[in-house]
Amino acid sequence: MTFSEWKRRFQIALNPQQEAAVQATEGPVLLLAVPGSGKTTVLVARLGYMLYCKHIRPANILTVTYTKAATKDMGERFTARFGEEHAAKLTFRTINGLCALVIGHYARRKGTTPFALAEDEGKLNGVVRELLARTGSSYPSELQVKDARTHITYCKNMMLTEAEIHAHTVDGMDFPAVYFEYQDFLRRSRLMDYDDQMVFAHRIFRQYPDILDHFQRRWPYLCVDEAQDTSKIQHAILRQLAAKSRNLFMVGDEDQSIYGFRAAWPQALLEFDQVFPGAQVLRMETNYRSTHAIVDRADAFIQRNESRIPKHMHADAQSPQGEPIRKIVLADYNRQYNYLLKVAQNCAVPTAVLYRNNDSALPLMDLLEQKGVPYACRQREGFFFTSPIVRDLTDMLEFAFDDGNRELFLRFYYKLDLKVKKALLANLLRGKREDQTVFEALLESGGLSGWQLGKVKALQTHFSKLLRLTSFASIQRLVRYMGYGDYLKEQHADTSKLDILLSLANQTPETGPFLLRLRELKEAAEGPNRQPGCPFVLSTIHASKGLEYDRVILIDVQDGVFPADPSPHTEADRAALEAERRLFYVGATRARRQLELLCWENKFGEPSGAGSTFISQLLGEEPRPEPEPERNPADTPTADQIAVWEKDFIPGAEVIHNKFGRGLFRSRTGSIAVIAFRDGKVRKLDLPACLRKGLIRLYYLS
Repeated sequence: MTFSEWKRRFQIALNPQQEAAVQATEGPVLLLAVPGSGKTTVLVARLGYMLYCKHIRPANILTVTYTKAATKDMGERFTARFGEEHAAKLTFRTINGLCALVIGHYARRKGTTPFALAEDEGKLNGVVRELLARTGSSYPSELQVKDARTHITYCKNMMLTEAEIHAHTVDGMDFPAVYFEYQDFLRRSRLMDYDDQMVFAHRIFRQYPDILDHFQRRWPYLCVDEAQDTSKIQHAILRQLAAKSRNLFMVGDEDQSIYGFRAAWPQALLEFDQVFPGAQVLRMETNYRSTHAIVDRADAFIQRNESRIPKHMHADAQSPQGEPIRKIVLADYNRQYNYLLKVAQNCAVPTAVLYRNNDSALPLMDLLEQKGVPYACRQREGFFFTSPIVRDLTDMLEFAFDDGNRELFLRFYYKLDLKVKKALLANLLRGKREDQTVFEALLESGGLSGWQLGKVKALQTHFSKLLRLTSFASIQRLVRYMGYGDYLKEQHADTSKLDILLSLANQTPETGPFLLRLRELKEAAEGPNRQPGCPFVLSTIHASKGLEYDRVILIDVQDGVFPADPSPHTEADRAALEAERRLFYVGATRARRQLELLCWENKFGEPSGAGSTFISQLLGEEPRPEPEPERNPADTPTADQIAVWEKDFIPGAEVIHNKFGRGLFRSRTGSIAVIAFRDGKVRKLDLPACLRKGLIRLYYLS
């Protein structure tokens, strides 16, 4: 059957780039597919082309997908398009499903019993929680357990050596101790987790060439979906499988790689033609999803990233121009939620509110629940409520109602600058009478110094006033005037959860009902999605990947939040900013018709002092650099002056150029300086010449 006959028979319509991808069946091929370009359609069509036009046996084709849902979806789409004749003979697997086959084959071939797969996530979380407590983390929270397990996954997927794991640090825990004790537990229990499946399969392929050869002969044709989300060890396994036939077809887009925290390794795409000499690198650059207004700006935005393969996304010629992207500047951070409440109340088309962090949805969820407005939520977690900051502040508010509670007081007292050893304090409170408050017992104990007594009296006064304040004002008082804010600074704590807690407090002003509301909201956040068919959807950007909506509203698009740091000073900072730019790009390209971006001028009534770099870059509204001032020839610096100034331009220094704006000084060779500017471009400039003309200066001197 010819290609033309095949297209007519199965009523397949493809653009030229898609046709080239479908017909690329031999040798290594990397297909770079921009958002909305018909990636899955092409993957399914290519399978049909391989069977009907190239006469490749379906049993010789392995398609690797990122999730079980994608595996099921691709199989169903193939069946719907080409019928059931060959569908059952094709193999669709996740990488873990593939590794399970390899391990099972090894066990049968060698006559051994493999370790059992540890599928009870609750049990593994319990093991990690116990290890955290044993290695020094007092009262490990659910978030700490999640962080530890995420980093364990990262180490295995990035194929870190033992020495590299010993050097791997995670705030708030002795991570290497947790990692190696966790592995020891699995070994003693004859268990492996999902990441170990890949470690073992990779090891089997390396140590047993006969087993590798078996699978290479079984599947000489290998298709890989969502290649940008595949980890280093997963890519290593896929390369092992494709080493003999070299018939590896990888589909992905490094611009959409957003799972770095799970060890996604988009470098494999950047290095593809080096690893496979002679490889084809194809592109699908037509976006059929979004309007020209969205596609054009999103493409210009992602071009600012350096770690990418050159390509451009453009809208289909038949797509409408559409509405311009809307920038909505609210007077205050808290106004986001009332604005979104009105959107939800009048929601008639599929609408998604997207955010970077799960916690961002909580004040909106709270408001929607209180007003009885239906919504759907794609991802729910209760980690916010057990985070250290939230736990501390709710403990303190609970204590304001029950100031005789010794156990509660001992949990937080030292975080309010009361410097007393816990053993001494516990001893002094041991004889406290039932009718006494903690403060009365301490003041009457006779065991504290004058300075300590003064602190106890001050805390007594503060706590006596808390119940007369609103819940918002009480939290502000604890943080600003009672010492908790100083404690957070000393701990270099992430205070983003404090803003969420204050927003929730604003919505339930009385302290008692506020504490009760937090418990109710925790149940709602952890509960099932009660409105799965609702058009108004709340979702993290990560959970929205692969989906699309008529209207998308991105919230918290503010410097310091998203992106966390718009001015990178190191290579690591630059890489982090590029990762956030990719996340923002993925969020923006979920929109079919309307895209709105929310930012604010003030936070809880105080000027935020932050702009929105991502909004400015997306809309092309960055401020123009100041014009070069006219210079008097008599003011031209001497060569000696320039030599002195040059010494201050060292790697890492922040500079400002009259034309290009702010940038980071990277390196210098001779007179040529390499500077990374905030517009995303790296420029090579003649430093002495720029200094002589007054075009450049150190930013902190400006």
